[in-house]
Amino acid sequence: MSAAGSTSLAELAPAGRRATGIGWTLAATSFGFVVVQLDVTIVNVAMPQIGKDLGAGVTGLQWIVDAYTLAFAALLLTAGSFADRFGSRRVFSVGLVLFGLASLGCAVAPSIGVLIAARAAQGVGAALILPTSLSLLSHACAGDAVARTRAIGWWSAIGGVVSAAGPVLGGALTTGLGWRSIFFVNLPICALGLWAVRRYVAETVRAAAGRLDVGGQLLAIVALFFLTHAVIEGGVLGWTDWTVLAGFAVAALAIAAFVRNESRVPAPMIPLGIFRSRAFSAAIVLGVLMNITFYGSIFVLSLYFQHSKGYTPTQTGLALLPFTVIMLANLASGRLARRFSQRTPVIAGFLLSALAFALLHGVDAATPYLRILPSLLLLAIGAGIGTPALTSLVIGSVASSLSATASAIFGAARQVGSAIGVALFGALLVGLPAQVATGAVFAFDLSAFLRLAGALIAVLCL
Repeated sequence: MSAAGSTSLAELAPAGRRATGIGWTLAATSFGFVVVQLDVTIVNVAMPQIGKDLGAGVTGLQWIVDAYTLAFAALLLTAGSFADRFGSRRVFSVGLVLFGLASLGCAVAPSIGVLIAARAAQGVGAALILPTSLSLLSHACAGDAVARTRAIGWWSAIGGVVSAAGPVLGGALTTGLGWRSIFFVNLPICALGLWAVRRYVAETVRAAAGRLDVGGQLLAIVALFFLTHAVIEGGVLGWTDWTVLAGFAVAALAIAAFVRNESRVPAPMIPLGIFRSRAFSAAIVLGVLMNITFYGSIFVLSLYFQHSKGYTPTQTGLALLPFTVIMLANLASGRLARRFSQRTPVIAGFLLSALAFALLHGVDAATPYLRILPSLLLLAIGAGIGTPALTSLVIGSVASSLSATASAIFGAARQVGSAIGVALFGALLVGLPAQVATGAVFAFDLSAFLRLAGALIAVLCL
């Protein structure tokens, strides 16, 4: 625990509230991060049973996933703006309550329509939780960059454990208690998080209150919704489908209108001056590149193992098990930042990931797994040491009163990056097993190039 972080938190805590340092803030915010991460992965394994019980087809099942993703991505910027205006602790608490109530709605949903609506409500809760949890962590660290990187490393590691455990837990609950149990499990976690944050966590510094930027909020929601939706549908319908092109067009118009609005209103949702920081702008670009390549490659590897090498789903899960090393790498990020500098883990992470992708060049259906294993480990280590340091740099590059907005911008950029990676790389994996392997190699080569470009950006701009 950072002494500086503990002292500062004690000074900033409201009267009558005991401040116990970064540790309690990390624990409280992690409860929120756990439910957000858990519901990204735990639902997938329950899909067949949900479809059978509620009479849902493939389209309905897809919307169970997409409703959560779209609401989450579309409202991140709004949530970050609200947190800086009204306080991250307050918005985080509202997010936990909403997520818990939405989870209850999912658990008792009598039809696929109700379940989809409740999943969208979960996405809204997740959007309120994610940027505020990072803002509260940053506030507890009181400007100590190394302590912030270390805390975010633990936060990321907890999320990594939950992501890895999600499919296993979901399968066990679905088999033993039925699919509704995967939503009931969120209720005690949300309750514990709400108790901990109300009991131990201090409120953040609020931005100066001005007139609420309603136009900016609505334009941001429209832009992010249509951009994310167009990317998701582009991977399914094709990039030239008229609905996909229309979605991109609406998103582009909304973005242009958003920038115009923010430059004119007296109290903008996002002060555009935040992007004058070279480090902040570079970190946002790096976050997009990171998620395009990392989540896109996981999707590619899953299909490569099953369609090209003929692995079963269980064998594919075991083949991807080395990615759990990312948890240890998350914790190492803070040590590297403390010993060298905050940008060192970011540069090293991008270079290691580039090497991992380069080593995958030329793989085919006959490539032995032991040749692929070093790349999986290097990729996990690279992502693990780079992500916490980059997240810390984003938050540290802006005033403390804008920390939630900064983390929301970063989160939204990464969400869009993930969608682009899966959609873009997924479109390359079509045809016979040999063609799938060829598409996978192209995706890995492109990822290596993007990671090298990211390392150069980090060297020049961070």
